[in-house]
Amino acid sequence: MLLLIAMAYAGVYAGVAFGGRLPEGTSAPDTVARFVVMLVLDNRAFPMFAILYGYGLAWMVARRRQAGVPDAETRGLLRRRSLWLLAFGAVHAFLVFPGEILASYGLAGLVLGGLLFRSDRAVTRTIAVLVPCYVVTVTLAMVSLAAAPDIAAVAMPGYSTAADWAARAIAVPFNPIFVAVAFPLLLLVVLGFRAGRLGLLDDPARHRPLLVRIAAGGIATSLLGALPAALIEVDALRPDVVSTGALLALQVLTGVLGGAGYAAAFGLLALRLDERRGPITRAVAAVGQRSLTFYLVNSVLVAVVLHHHLLGLGERVDSLGALAVALAVWLVALAVAAWMDRTGRPGPVDALLRRLAYRR
Repeated sequence: MLLLIAMAYAGVYAGVAFGGRLPEGTSAPDTVARFVVMLVLDNRAFPMFAILYGYGLAWMVARRRQAGVPDAETRGLLRRRSLWLLAFGAVHAFLVFPGEILASYGLAGLVLGGLLFRSDRAVTRTIAVLVPCYVVTVTLAMVSLAAAPDIAAVAMPGYSTAADWAARAIAVPFNPIFVAVAFPLLLLVVLGFRAGRLGLLDDPARHRPLLVRIAAGGIATSLLGALPAALIEVDALRPDVVSTGALLALQVLTGVLGGAGYAAAFGLLALRLDERRGPITRAVAAVGQRSLTFYLVNSVLVAVVLHHHLLGLGERVDSLGALAVALAVWLVALAVAAWMDRTGRPGPVDALLRRLAYRR
């Protein structure tokens, strides 16, 4: 999951942002890489992460209720956790990546946290309301995006001028709201609530038939929905601005099903891996147990290597090179996580968030 997130970020540093077009003279390997990224990664890794974030919140509330913890205390915990995620995300957005997602998740926790203490019917009604709302807002946002010039430059300000730092400061409060409106963030988190209440990933073996249907149907629909936007990305299709925006919106909206399909597929994969845990499986699990720490580590290292005002490799590579950098960074994180697991060390940022949220 964190590898896919790092790969999704890396392309922006190489000047290839979602909704942009490849420049003339792009090599065949980079064109293929960008096509594949648009087809299976852009707006697919983020939804998977958001669904699992909502799942985790639902799991936490259920566990505390079973332990007899009063709802008022759990509400306070959720509120503190969401506020601290907003704070962590604000620092990350200002110093590293303006398009980051921690602050968006903090905002979603504040807006939707109360829903975790309501009935399944209320959760289902919320999903029914959010679906048509996002069809409208995502389409409007993507049409605007299709009309915007030089998306990558806007998405990745530098560090050298006052204008760069002003752009970073503006992104701190603006980006979480933009993500919540232009992308189906709230819908994804509520879907995670519903999946968490069903316990789909707590016991994948018991829910195997449903997970198979979600994985197969979600990923297939996701691929079909992303295909027109992928063809636009590599300049194989050239529709007008409104049509381009509508097809980008289709890519984003079908990413909801893609994210659900990926989460279900990883749940099914866990059934096989759990039977034979080797060193690689344990290392990947160690990263997941320290997910906040390594999300930030990956993001910082990708920025240091690729950003044009830092080591600047992003100016000399395109899509394929950016993906290779993300993979290399993730492998470094994997090795560090394995060492931390062997020595019994928690992720420092995860531990800090727990200490701040639980007040101990």
